[in-house]
Amino acid sequence: MHRVILHGSCRADGRSAALADELFNACIEECPDDGVSIVSVSSAEVRPCIGCDKCRAVSEEPIHVFQEGDPLLPQEAVVETDALFHHCIIDDDMNEVRKHLDAADELIVVCPVYFASVPAQMKALLDRLQPYYFTDLRTRPKRPAVIHVVGEGGDPHGFEPLIGTVRSALSVAGFSVELVLDWVGKIRADGEITADAEEYPLPPVGGFGALGFGGDYECIEVADGDAPVDGAFADGAFAGEPEDELGDGADDGFEDFVVAERACRSDGRAKLSVSQKPARPKEGAESGRHAGGRGKGPRKPSKSGGPAYGKKNTKKKGNGRGGRR
Repeated sequence: MHRVILHGSCRADGRSAALADELFNACIEECPDDGVSIVSVSSAEVRPCIGCDKCRAVSEEPIHVFQEGDPLLPQEAVVETDALFHHCIIDDDMNEVRKHLDAADELIVVCPVYFASVPAQMKALLDRLQPYYFTDLRTRPKRPAVIHVVGEGGDPHGFEPLIGTVRSALSVAGFSVELVLDWVGKIRADGEITADAEEYPLPPVGGFGALGFGGDYECIEVADGDAPVDGAFADGAFAGEPEDELGDGADDGFEDFVVAERACRSDGRAKLSVSQKPARPKEGAESGRHAGGRGKGPRKPSKSGGPAYGKKNTKKKGNGRGGRR
Protein backbone atom coordinates (compact mmCIF):
# COMPACT_ATOMS: atom_id res chain seq x y z
CA MET A 1 0.00 0.00 0.00
CA HIS A 2 1.39 3.39 -0.98
CA ARG A 3 0.21 6.93 -0.34
CA VAL A 4 1.41 10.09 -2.03
CA ILE A 5 1.27 13.55 -0.48
CA LEU A 6 1.04 16.23 -3.16
CA HIS A 7 2.26 19.51 -1.69
CA GLY A 8 0.88 22.32 -3.82
CA SER A 9 2.69 25.37 -2.43
CA CYS A 10 5.57 27.18 -4.11
CA ARG A 11 6.96 27.86 -0.61
CA ALA A 12 9.13 25.10 0.82
CA ASP A 13 8.74 26.25 4.43
CA GLY A 14 5.23 27.68 4.75
CA ARG A 15 2.06 26.56 6.50
CA SER A 16 1.18 23.86 4.01
CA ALA A 17 4.75 22.48 4.03
CA ALA A 18 4.55 22.13 7.81
CA LEU A 19 1.24 20.29 7.53
CA ALA A 20 2.57 18.03 4.77
CA ASP A 21 5.47 17.03 7.00
CA GLU A 22 3.11 16.34 9.90
CA LEU A 23 1.03 14.07 7.69
CA PHE A 24 4.14 12.34 6.36
CA ASN A 25 5.37 11.59 9.88
CA ALA A 26 1.91 10.43 10.96
CA CYS A 27 1.84 7.98 8.04
CA ILE A 28 5.11 6.45 9.16
CA GLU A 29 4.01 6.20 12.79
CA GLU A 30 0.57 4.75 12.15
CA CYS A 31 1.34 2.57 9.13
CA PRO A 32 5.01 1.56 9.43
CA ASP A 33 4.64 -1.24 6.89
CA ASP A 34 3.20 1.01 4.22
CA GLY A 35 4.89 3.52 1.93
CA VAL A 36 4.55 7.26 1.65
CA SER A 37 6.23 9.85 -0.53
CA ILE A 38 5.88 13.59 -0.98
CA VAL A 39 5.77 15.40 -4.31
CA SER A 40 6.29 19.14 -3.87
CA VAL A 41 5.79 21.76 -6.56
CA SER A 42 8.33 23.95 -4.77
CA SER A 43 11.16 21.67 -5.89
CA ALA A 44 9.80 20.10 -9.07
CA GLU A 45 10.29 21.84 -12.39
CA VAL A 46 6.90 21.57 -14.06
CA ARG A 47 6.22 23.90 -16.97
CA PRO A 48 2.72 24.88 -18.08
CA CYS A 49 0.74 22.83 -20.57
CA ILE A 50 0.91 24.39 -24.05
CA GLY A 51 -2.24 22.71 -25.35
CA CYS A 52 -0.53 21.01 -28.29
CA ASP A 53 -2.48 17.74 -27.83
CA LYS A 54 0.61 15.71 -28.73
CA CYS A 55 -0.14 13.53 -25.68
CA ARG A 56 -3.22 12.26 -27.51
CA ALA A 57 -1.04 9.90 -29.55
CA VAL A 58 -0.15 6.46 -28.19
CA SER A 59 3.60 5.78 -28.09
CA GLU A 60 5.26 2.42 -28.59
CA GLU A 61 7.27 2.69 -25.36
CA PRO A 62 5.98 3.49 -21.85
CA ILE A 63 7.14 6.62 -20.10
CA HIS A 64 8.70 4.55 -17.29
CA VAL A 65 10.81 1.39 -17.27
CA PHE A 66 10.41 -0.42 -13.96
CA GLN A 67 12.81 -2.70 -12.18
CA GLU A 68 11.81 -5.57 -9.91
CA GLY A 69 11.28 -4.34 -6.36
CA ASP A 70 10.69 -0.73 -7.40
CA PRO A 71 8.63 0.88 -4.57
CA LEU A 72 6.78 3.01 -7.12
CA LEU A 73 5.33 0.31 -9.32
CA PRO A 74 2.13 1.57 -10.99
CA GLN A 75 -1.23 0.49 -9.67
CA GLU A 76 -3.11 -2.24 -11.48
CA ALA A 77 -5.78 0.24 -12.57
CA VAL A 78 -3.07 2.25 -14.35
CA VAL A 79 -1.37 -0.76 -15.93
CA GLU A 80 -4.67 -2.04 -17.35
CA THR A 81 -5.03 1.15 -19.38
CA ASP A 82 -2.68 2.73 -21.89
CA ALA A 83 -1.93 5.64 -19.54
CA LEU A 84 1.78 4.85 -19.46
CA PHE A 85 1.97 5.20 -23.26
CA HIS A 86 0.68 8.76 -23.50
CA HIS A 87 3.73 11.00 -23.38
CA CYS A 88 4.09 14.75 -22.94
CA ILE A 89 6.59 16.41 -25.26
CA ILE A 90 7.74 18.81 -22.51
CA ASP A 91 10.95 17.51 -20.94
CA ASP A 92 10.85 18.35 -17.24
CA ASP A 93 10.03 16.72 -13.90
CA MET A 94 6.42 15.90 -14.72
CA ASN A 95 7.25 12.33 -15.71
CA GLU A 96 8.64 11.75 -12.20
CA VAL A 97 5.50 13.30 -10.72
CA ARG A 98 3.37 10.96 -12.80
CA LYS A 99 5.39 8.01 -11.55
CA HIS A 100 4.38 8.85 -7.97
CA LEU A 101 0.75 9.42 -8.91
CA ASP A 102 0.58 6.14 -10.81
CA ALA A 103 1.90 4.28 -7.75
CA ALA A 104 -0.55 5.87 -5.31
CA ASP A 105 -3.26 3.80 -3.67
CA GLU A 106 -4.42 6.99 -1.98
CA LEU A 107 -3.58 10.62 -2.66
CA ILE A 108 -3.37 13.46 -0.15
CA VAL A 109 -3.33 17.00 -1.52
CA VAL A 110 -2.06 19.77 0.77
CA CYS A 111 -2.62 23.11 -0.91
CA PRO A 112 -2.75 26.78 0.06
CA VAL A 113 -5.49 29.11 -1.16
CA TYR A 114 -4.44 31.76 -3.67
CA PHE A 115 -7.39 34.00 -4.53
CA ALA A 116 -9.89 31.20 -3.82
CA SER A 117 -7.99 28.66 -5.94
CA VAL A 118 -4.59 26.96 -6.29
CA PRO A 119 -1.18 28.63 -6.79
CA ALA A 120 0.05 28.98 -10.37
CA GLN A 121 2.71 26.30 -9.89
CA MET A 122 0.11 23.83 -8.68
CA LYS A 123 -2.21 24.73 -11.55
CA ALA A 124 0.58 24.02 -14.01
CA LEU A 125 1.04 20.55 -12.50
CA LEU A 126 -2.68 19.83 -12.61
CA ASP A 127 -2.93 20.97 -16.24
CA ARG A 128 -0.12 18.59 -17.15
CA LEU A 129 -2.35 15.66 -16.18
CA GLN A 130 -3.88 16.10 -19.62
CA PRO A 131 -2.30 12.88 -21.03
CA TYR A 132 -4.56 10.85 -18.74
CA TYR A 133 -7.59 12.42 -20.39
CA PHE A 134 -6.90 10.50 -23.57
CA THR A 135 -6.98 7.15 -21.77
CA ASP A 136 -9.83 5.24 -20.17
CA LEU A 137 -8.29 5.61 -16.70
CA ARG A 138 -10.84 8.35 -15.95
CA THR A 139 -13.65 5.86 -16.52
CA ARG A 140 -12.25 3.19 -14.19
CA PRO A 141 -13.01 2.85 -10.45
CA LYS A 142 -11.34 5.75 -8.69
CA ARG A 143 -8.66 5.75 -6.03
CA PRO A 144 -9.48 7.95 -2.99
CA ALA A 145 -8.10 11.44 -2.55
CA VAL A 146 -8.24 13.91 0.35
CA ILE A 147 -7.72 17.68 0.09
CA HIS A 148 -6.22 19.65 2.98
CA VAL A 149 -6.86 23.36 2.36
CA VAL A 150 -4.42 25.74 4.07
CA GLY A 151 -4.40 29.50 4.37
CA GLU A 152 -4.10 32.48 6.66
CA GLY A 153 -7.77 33.33 6.15
CA GLY A 154 -9.65 36.51 5.44
CA ASP A 155 -10.75 35.96 1.84
CA PRO A 156 -14.56 36.35 1.75
CA HIS A 157 -14.71 34.34 -1.48
CA GLY A 158 -13.77 31.08 0.23
CA PHE A 159 -12.00 28.26 -1.61
CA GLU A 160 -14.59 26.27 -3.55
CA PRO A 161 -12.81 27.08 -6.86
CA LEU A 162 -9.76 25.30 -5.41
CA ILE A 163 -11.83 22.20 -4.73
CA GLY A 164 -13.30 22.22 -8.23
CA THR A 165 -9.91 22.69 -9.91
CA VAL A 166 -8.22 19.87 -7.98
CA ARG A 167 -11.23 17.60 -8.25
CA SER A 168 -11.50 17.97 -12.03
CA ALA A 169 -7.82 17.37 -12.77
CA LEU A 170 -7.46 14.41 -10.40
CA SER A 171 -10.55 12.76 -11.84
CA VAL A 172 -8.91 12.18 -15.23
CA ALA A 173 -5.87 10.72 -13.43
CA GLY A 174 -8.06 8.14 -11.69
CA PHE A 175 -8.73 9.77 -8.31
CA SER A 176 -11.94 10.79 -6.58
CA VAL A 177 -11.95 13.46 -3.86
CA GLU A 178 -13.78 11.96 -0.90
CA LEU A 179 -12.92 14.42 1.85
CA VAL A 180 -11.97 18.09 2.18
CA LEU A 181 -10.42 19.33 5.42
CA ASP A 182 -10.39 23.05 6.14
CA TRP A 183 -7.21 24.29 7.87
CA VAL A 184 -7.69 27.95 6.94
CA GLY A 185 -6.78 30.13 9.90
CA LYS A 186 -5.72 27.12 11.97
CA ILE A 187 -1.97 27.02 11.19
CA ARG A 188 0.38 29.85 12.12
CA ALA A 189 3.07 31.16 9.80
CA ASP A 190 5.70 29.25 11.79
CA GLY A 191 3.82 25.98 11.15
CA GLU A 192 2.23 25.64 14.58
CA ILE A 193 -1.21 24.03 14.38
CA THR A 194 -3.58 25.97 16.63
CA ALA A 195 -6.85 24.09 16.03
CA ASP A 196 -8.24 20.94 14.47
CA ALA A 197 -9.36 20.97 10.85
CA GLU A 198 -13.03 21.09 10.00
CA GLU A 199 -14.57 18.83 7.41
CA TYR A 200 -15.80 20.96 4.53
CA PRO A 201 -18.83 19.68 2.61
CA LEU A 202 -18.04 18.69 -0.95
CA PRO A 203 -19.71 21.07 -3.42
CA PRO A 204 -21.84 19.45 -6.13
CA VAL A 205 -19.87 18.26 -9.14
CA GLY A 206 -20.05 21.08 -11.63
CA GLY A 207 -20.49 23.73 -8.94
CA PHE A 208 -23.33 26.25 -8.87
CA GLY A 209 -24.13 25.81 -12.55
CA ALA A 210 -24.84 22.12 -12.03
CA LEU A 211 -27.58 22.93 -9.54
CA GLY A 212 -29.79 24.59 -12.13
CA PHE A 213 -32.48 26.96 -10.97
CA GLY A 214 -34.26 26.02 -7.80
CA GLY A 215 -36.27 27.42 -4.95
CA ASP A 216 -33.28 28.70 -2.99
CA TYR A 217 -32.53 31.51 -5.43
CA GLU A 218 -34.42 34.40 -6.90
CA CYS A 219 -33.57 36.08 -10.19
CA ILE A 220 -34.00 39.84 -10.27
CA GLU A 221 -33.23 42.10 -13.20
CA VAL A 222 -32.05 45.41 -11.81
CA ALA A 223 -30.99 48.74 -13.22
CA ASP A 224 -27.43 49.97 -12.90
CA GLY A 225 -26.68 51.01 -9.33
CA ASP A 226 -29.48 48.98 -7.80
CA ALA A 227 -28.60 46.17 -5.42
CA PRO A 228 -30.33 43.92 -2.91
CA VAL A 229 -30.42 45.43 0.57
CA ASP A 230 -31.36 43.23 3.53
CA GLY A 231 -33.47 40.95 1.40
CA ALA A 232 -35.26 43.83 -0.34
CA PHE A 233 -34.37 45.65 -3.53
CA ALA A 234 -33.67 49.32 -4.00
CA ASP A 235 -35.93 51.57 -6.02
CA GLY A 236 -35.86 50.71 -9.68
CA ALA A 237 -36.25 46.93 -9.36
CA PHE A 238 -39.86 45.89 -9.03
CA ALA A 239 -40.55 42.24 -8.27
CA GLY A 240 -43.54 40.62 -9.89
CA GLU A 241 -45.40 37.46 -9.00
CA PRO A 242 -44.08 34.14 -10.33
CA GLU A 243 -45.96 32.89 -13.34
CA ASP A 244 -46.35 29.49 -14.91
CA GLU A 245 -45.90 30.16 -18.61
CA LEU A 246 -46.68 26.56 -19.47
CA GLY A 247 -50.21 26.78 -18.16
CA ASP A 248 -52.01 25.44 -15.11
CA GLY A 249 -50.63 22.20 -13.80
CA ALA A 250 -47.43 22.39 -15.83
CA ASP A 251 -44.07 22.56 -14.07
CA ASP A 252 -41.56 24.83 -15.76
CA GLY A 253 -39.20 24.82 -12.77
CA PHE A 254 -39.55 28.53 -12.06
CA GLU A 255 -42.51 28.63 -9.69
CA ASP A 256 -40.26 29.48 -6.75
CA PHE A 257 -38.66 32.44 -8.47
CA VAL A 258 -39.46 36.12 -8.15
CA VAL A 259 -39.31 37.56 -11.64
CA ALA A 260 -38.67 41.30 -11.88
CA GLU A 261 -39.67 43.79 -14.52
CA ARG A 262 -36.98 44.45 -17.07
CA ALA A 263 -34.87 47.36 -15.91
CA CYS A 264 -32.36 48.63 -18.44
CA ARG A 265 -28.92 50.09 -18.06
CA SER A 266 -27.90 53.23 -19.86
CA ASP A 267 -26.90 51.11 -22.87
CA GLY A 268 -30.38 49.61 -23.04
CA ARG A 269 -29.38 46.11 -21.91
CA ALA A 270 -30.86 44.41 -18.88
CA LYS A 271 -28.71 43.61 -15.88
CA LEU A 272 -29.38 40.38 -14.00
CA SER A 273 -28.79 39.88 -10.30
CA VAL A 274 -29.07 36.52 -8.52
CA SER A 275 -29.90 36.75 -4.85
CA GLN A 276 -30.00 33.81 -2.45
CA LYS A 277 -33.14 33.43 -0.40
CA PRO A 278 -32.97 32.48 3.27
CA ALA A 279 -32.28 28.78 3.67
CA ARG A 280 -35.29 26.59 4.28
CA PRO A 281 -34.50 24.41 7.29
CA LYS A 282 -35.21 20.73 6.84
CA GLU A 283 -36.97 18.90 9.56
CA GLY A 284 -34.62 16.79 11.65
CA ALA A 285 -31.53 18.02 9.81
CA GLU A 286 -28.74 20.25 11.11
CA SER A 287 -27.71 23.20 8.99
CA GLY A 288 -24.36 24.84 8.32
CA ARG A 289 -20.83 23.54 8.15
CA HIS A 290 -19.92 21.09 10.84
CA ALA A 291 -16.69 20.27 12.58
CA GLY A 292 -15.01 17.10 11.49
CA GLY A 293 -15.19 15.61 14.96
CA ARG A 294 -12.12 13.59 14.15
CA GLY A 295 -9.93 14.33 17.16
CA LYS A 296 -6.78 15.49 15.43
CA GLY A 297 -8.40 16.66 12.24
CA PRO A 298 -7.09 14.64 9.31
CA ARG A 299 -6.52 11.34 11.11
CA LYS A 300 -9.58 9.63 9.75
CA PRO A 301 -9.40 5.87 9.18
CA SER A 302 -9.71 4.92 5.56
CA LYS A 303 -11.77 2.05 4.26
CA SER A 304 -8.62 -0.03 4.08
CA GLY A 305 -7.93 0.43 7.78
CA GLY A 306 -5.05 2.91 7.49
CA PRO A 307 -5.08 6.69 7.83
CA ALA A 308 -6.56 8.66 4.98
CA TYR A 309 -3.25 10.22 4.08
CA GLY A 310 -0.36 7.77 3.73
CA LYS A 311 1.07 4.29 3.35
CA LYS A 312 4.54 2.64 3.29
CA ASN A 313 7.27 4.25 5.36
CA THR A 314 9.70 4.58 2.47
CA LYS A 315 11.07 8.13 2.45
CA LYS A 316 11.70 9.51 -1.03
CA LYS A 317 14.36 12.09 -1.83
CA GLY A 318 14.88 14.57 -4.62
CA ASN A 319 11.75 15.70 -6.44
CA GLY A 320 9.69 13.07 -4.67
CA ARG A 321 10.48 14.54 -1.24
CA GLY A 322 10.58 18.17 -2.27
CA GLY A 323 14.19 18.47 -1.12
CA ARG A 324 13.01 18.82 2.45
CA ARG A 325 14.61 15.68 3.89
